[in-house]
This record gives sequence, structure tokens and C-alpha cells, in this order.
Amino acid sequence: MRRHGSHAGCEVSCGFVGDARCFQRQEGDCDVTNLLLRLYIAGPSATSRRAEQNLRRLQDVAQAHIGLEVEIIDVIKNPELAEQAAIIATPTLAFEHPVRPRRIVGDLSDVERVLDFLGIDSEGKKT
Repeated sequence: MRRHGSHAGCEVSCGFVGDARCFQRQEGDCDVTNLLLRLYIAGPSATSRRAEQNLRRLQDVAQAHIGLEVEIIDVIKNPELAEQAAIIATPTLAFEHPVRPRRIVGDLSDVERVLDFLGIDSEGKKT
């Protein structure tokens, strides 16, 4: 997992881009096998720690079958990134998809539900 200290610009990888303003490809332009997830947390709270732990469990399930890049962004240290992404609650998991970006708010304790939300089955395969 990569902790985000500051915005590093755009990274294009199979249609996924690091900055929501830069999505250039449409779904279907390439075989999407890499997912960019951003977990927005607020400091070292118990809820933030629980969300990070649950995200690691999610990563363990999915990593064998798909590329999963995770960034953890502390909105207290980087309020400009939270504002840019219009984050109004934490923890928030943002699924950065070029066509349908999605978000889920909470500590991610229902890993099966989060996997379903991301379109991944319980064995870590894309559905």
C-alpha cells in the first residue's frame, strides 16, 4: 500500500488514471485488470485503523487474480486532496474507474459486500 503524501500527477495504466480530471479512455478500450483504490481516512482513529486492516484483507483476497493498487490518503494531512475528490466523510474507499468511479463509506468491515461492490467474487476474480 502506498501512502499518499502529495498529488504526484497522472499515471495511466490500462485506462486507469491517477487524477479524476484526466480520464481519457472509455470502458472497453483495454482489458481492465488493474484497480486503483483510494482510502481516505482522518488521522490515526480507531475507525481509520479498522478500515486499513479491512482493506488489507480485501487486498489479500483480490491480489492473486487482479492488480490492485491502493493509496491511503489522510485528509487531515492532505485536505486539498480530500477537497479535490469531494470527500465529505471518512473513511471512504474510492474506486477510481475511468467510466464509473464509485465510493463506499465506512470501515469496510463487510469484506464480501465490498468485493461485490468492486465487482470481485469471494475468490478474488473479476465478475
